[in-house]
Amino acid sequence: MVVLLLVAMVLGVLIGLMFSQSAGMARAPEGLQGKMGEVVQLVEDEYVDAVDADSVGERLIAVMLRELDPHSTYLSSRETERADEMMRGSFEGVGLVLHREGDTTYVGRVIDDGPSVGLGILPGDKIVTVDGDSVSGVGMASDTVVARLRGPRRSTVRVTVERTGHEGLLTFNIRRGVVPHHTLPYYTMLDDTTGYVVLNSFATTSHDEFCEAVLSLKRRGMRHLVFDLRGNGGGSLTAAIGIAGELLPRKALIVYTEGVHSRRRNVYSHGGGLFTEGRLTVIVDENSASASEVVSGALQDNDRATIVGRRTFGKGLVQTEFPLGDGSSVLLTTARYYTPSGRCIQRPYDDGTDEYYRDYLNQLIEETYTDSATLHIADSTPYYTTGGRVVYGGGGIIPDRLLQLYRDSTLIYYNRLSSRGLLGRVAFAHVRRQAGALLERYPDAETFARRFSAGDDMVEELVAAGEASGIKRDPASLKKQRPLIKALLKANIGMALYGDRAFYDSYLPYDDDLRQVREQQ
Repeated sequence: MVVLLLVAMVLGVLIGLMFSQSAGMARAPEGLQGKMGEVVQLVEDEYVDAVDADSVGERLIAVMLRELDPHSTYLSSRETERADEMMRGSFEGVGLVLHREGDTTYVGRVIDDGPSVGLGILPGDKIVTVDGDSVSGVGMASDTVVARLRGPRRSTVRVTVERTGHEGLLTFNIRRGVVPHHTLPYYTMLDDTTGYVVLNSFATTSHDEFCEAVLSLKRRGMRHLVFDLRGNGGGSLTAAIGIAGELLPRKALIVYTEGVHSRRRNVYSHGGGLFTEGRLTVIVDENSASASEVVSGALQDNDRATIVGRRTFGKGLVQTEFPLGDGSSVLLTTARYYTPSGRCIQRPYDDGTDEYYRDYLNQLIEETYTDSATLHIADSTPYYTTGGRVVYGGGGIIPDRLLQLYRDSTLIYYNRLSSRGLLGRVAFAHVRRQAGALLERYPDAETFARRFSAGDDMVEELVAAGEASGIKRDPASLKKQRPLIKALLKANIGMALYGDRAFYDSYLPYDDDLRQVREQQ
């Protein structure tokens, strides 16, 4: 995969949950409890400006947890609900992915198997009102629009949209329902014997999704599995254990967890896994974290897979969810997890959260220039796989085989366009203008991937958008990177119209990491 020169970390996905607690929080020591309440009351009574005591209390909790480690955190009731939805792999709503430009809301995609399928709503439709209230062009926050569209299953919401080329507004009555959130967006056969599976996160449904994909690929002759965990920031540790168990022989140690208040817990594979003997390659990168590292660490330590890519993030802490009375919750680090060889791959955080992420960014910069996966290793203790190979902990999973970052100065221009969101914006403008005609011309993702091509006119539209944003045209870069730019314009259009399969079918031929994996088979 082409790697941007500037990498943006999405910190919110690095949550590794072992299980959810139903018990309430333990009571704070009486002296501390009284002091905290006294300070909050003092602020409410005497502070120069009016303040909300509840808001102050929530911020106190958040600050206190941040002082413990980078991953203990406080979630408001709404954040807790969203996190639980991600873990469940589904939520209740209308089944639309929204696309925002300024304060205008569009239908970005109609989710397969969701409540809006078959109603005639098209990607690119501008959402004008929800239950009679204007939601676009009125300064309404995106979270508020989402909240108005969501609601209890079987309830109905009335949505009016404006469609390019259609006079007047279109009205749709959508009966809300369960919307699936697939964590495994794509799988395919790369050749007659090599299967390929992408997993974006670990949720309750991930194990079943993985089994379905592997069974399908085995029926098609798979003897070598390429399992792609790039960019997978983690999620449910239980799901990670289940997936690792499908790939390891019986009674193989997958992971163990241990903390001051939690005794060591070993987790073993049960046997009968779906793919325990075929050749296995796992691709990871700097944004593979938490549950992704559990799986890749277990497979590496048991000498079951070849890990390829770049050093992973380095999150070896387990959070347990403790619900609070108002629907909010605390995700508290309760244990560390260790790979079978005894490695804790947690990145050091003794110097605080800011330095923790700064160290991560420094590592990326240095590894970009040196192609070394062994920089910044905090623990030089050698650990040993079941076959006697030396591996290290203290800051991520180090791949068995490094995939070099693709370096090309002509990518700088492309990266600037991409980082400004212009590729996606130009692709979506094409969807807004042409959605109906495209869906009629290309009835499914396979036909679209085979027959559609982004034209030079779209590239010129992108260049013009870049110039309007202060990005000067670069003829040399355009000449070299035109095929990649066209492929990503096509992939983004395909995603909006047909979902994940169209995106991956269009992009994978230009995925540099995957190309290296296949060349080294």
